[in-house]
Amino acid sequence: MKINVVGKAHLKGMSKKSNNPYDFIQIHYLGFARGVEGKAALTLSLDPSQFPYDRITVPGDYLVDFDNRGFPVDFYPVPAAPGK
Repeated sequence: MKINVVGKAHLKGMSKKSNNPYDFIQIHYLGFARGVEGKAALTLSLDPSQFPYDRITVPGDYLVDFDNRGFPVDFYPVPAAPGK
């Protein structure tokens, strides 16, 4: 699925409730959602060990593939068109 990334954040720390550590990249994009007229503001969580924060361009077009449980398995920039 092609998405246009409009924002990103690297969230890292300790949960106040469970005291468990967390470390993930949150991607923000606009997309279609059930019950929403027009586009909805959506987020996607990525593992920073698989998808380095500094390599994600904002704004930028990306292709993302999901597994059968809805977790991202591929996230990469849309290849440039030939001649551009």
